[in-house]
Amino acid sequence: MDDGLKQLTKNLSRLATHYDVEGVWPEKSIQHLTDAGAWTWVIPEQYGGMQLDPMLQVRAYEAVAAGCMACLLILTQRDGAVEFIIGSDRDDLKDKWLPLLCKHKVMTSVGISQLTTSKRRGKAAMQAEAVRDGYILNGFMPWVTGAHECDFIVTGAILSDGQQVLAMVPTDAKGVVLDRPMNLMALEASQTCEVRCRSVRLGKEHILRDASDNALQRRTPVKSLVVSSAGLGLAGALANKIKRHSRESSGHLADLADDALTRYTAIRERIFKTAARLDKGDGDEIPKAEIRVSVNELLMRLAMTCLTFAKGSGFIRQRDAQRLAREAMFFLVWSATDEVRAKTLARFLDAPEMPSKSLPN
Repeated sequence: MDDGLKQLTKNLSRLATHYDVEGVWPEKSIQHLTDAGAWTWVIPEQYGGMQLDPMLQVRAYEAVAAGCMACLLILTQRDGAVEFIIGSDRDDLKDKWLPLLCKHKVMTSVGISQLTTSKRRGKAAMQAEAVRDGYILNGFMPWVTGAHECDFIVTGAILSDGQQVLAMVPTDAKGVVLDRPMNLMALEASQTCEVRCRSVRLGKEHILRDASDNALQRRTPVKSLVVSSAGLGLAGALANKIKRHSRESSGHLADLADDALTRYTAIRERIFKTAARLDKGDGDEIPKAEIRVSVNELLMRLAMTCLTFAKGSGFIRQRDAQRLAREAMFFLVWSATDEVRAKTLARFLDAPEMPSKSLPN
């Protein structure tokens, strides 16, 4: 698999800056993902998939991110939706959709940030009303990657009693409105947008998890390392750029480049040791937030180092160095909890890190 992943990284990297500049759906890169079998990576074998173990999945996400972060975002959001289907109790929906998803005959994504990191005080962003044959959804999903390319979106909504439901929302359903893709600092090729539901009626055939206290439970063990795995791939791409740009440097400047690369190697080893523990079922003891903060810090340092060595060429939008630096900024906001954001800032402000229990909910 290693040779295939290396080739996938090369194929994606050749197109990444082009799609970043154009800001359009990366059709040719999506085909490279298909050719590499990426859509099968999280799907069980009984439905035609490969269902990679945690170690291999980390390596696979690392390879995609090293080639194209927009493609990595598209893939992980699609995989997140697929894993919710796999984790549901609806065998009928698994039998219907997983073989099609495995062959990339249909496309999906997740719109759940309204239940996780984009929660708003007061009125729930996505509300559900129980009716005789299902639910009616009203509200919006703040972030949905690739929505315009999706056949359905997996989303969560809150009932009046505080319980949650998890549903598959067809993008062509009456009342579903897909906003225009956002103008983003980076990753515009992911075509991320806000999706609104206006009295969208969903029957039982669209419900993955009925009313429960936590509709997002039972996610896969490697989920906690998805963002860190992506950051690791981007860090590798930055490290390679630093190596190329620093070849003509000497003295203290060259030593500083070596220091940055040494940091990258150390954190990469740590993440793979963590993935090995997931393989053994030790996920509950993994310091997930600390690993994420370390990756954030690494990316910021590598981005600054890469731009420093690239000099003026790194300030040109059509160059890889600038794209990579902008993509690094994404990790400051991607699925970043209050704990992760506070600890990341504390590192850069040289401030004391607050213990997790003292952070506001």
